[in-house]
Amino acid sequence: MRRLGFHVSIAGSVLDLVPRALERRCTTVQMFTTSPSQWAVKPLDPAVAPAFRAALLAADIQPHFVHAIYLLNLASADPVLGERSINHLAEELRRAELLGAAGVILHCGSAGAEGHVSAAVKRLARGLVEARRRSRTTVPLVLENGAGAGNTLGGDLEQLAEVIARAGAAEPLRLCLDTAHAFAAGLPIHTEEGLEATLTRLDELFTPERLLVLHCNDSRYDFHTHHDRHWHLGKGYIGREAMRRIVNHPRLAPLPFIMETPGTVEDDRRNMYAIRRLLPQEERPKLRRWRR
Repeated sequence: MRRLGFHVSIAGSVLDLVPRALERRCTTVQMFTTSPSQWAVKPLDPAVAPAFRAALLAADIQPHFVHAIYLLNLASADPVLGERSINHLAEELRRAELLGAAGVILHCGSAGAEGHVSAAVKRLARGLVEARRRSRTTVPLVLENGAGAGNTLGGDLEQLAEVIARAGAAEPLRLCLDTAHAFAAGLPIHTEEGLEATLTRLDELFTPERLLVLHCNDSRYDFHTHHDRHWHLGKGYIGREAMRRIVNHPRLAPLPFIMETPGTVEDDRRNMYAIRRLLPQEERPKLRRWRR
């Protein structure tokens, strides 16, 4: 059975995520464990974590992922920001372990407007190693590809491979492939030939188990513009037929698909309907009754 889901809010309580995920017909899910735009961390109640894990299991929502906050920048030349990012990521790994998450997904950060990308790659790798050491966990660190704007990292697969090679002491290290970011960065996943070439290159650079999850998003902006703007499935510049090829490709089909499309609960339900329509009927997760 395919695993389809969304990034879902934990506003109120982490336990509130489960009914929200069910309302969206999720069979996998992604979450923040704290506000994505603040450094402050509210402690997780250790008594809540077992109930959360049990609720996800009972709802057959597996696997689930934690996404690190947007403020993190392990690649920064600013030592204060770098240290703060490492500490926060280490705490995120500990929280993910408590919640039973399959991995912590993070953006690769930026060298800054005046920075050098080659030096930033080294700082990112060192930061990953140090966050792993401080966390004392084995929860996978999952690097997400980027849109390639400015001096941000992760816009090309070769750069991600270099980070992983340099950060061997931070294993387990995995990858999250975001379709909107790949398209924006100039990976031609919207054509049949381009998708094959991209996935062939992926397999040349990484072992098969590296690719852990797919962020399944359309793009509000055109190809190779470096604009990171997600859009509704089949309604953006990647388009319906290209999304159909992507979600049904044998290399990607076994992965959990997480959508990060904008809007309301109703928008999410429409996007879930859209992705289900792209799949063969026999591969669509069974729909369970849902009552508010």
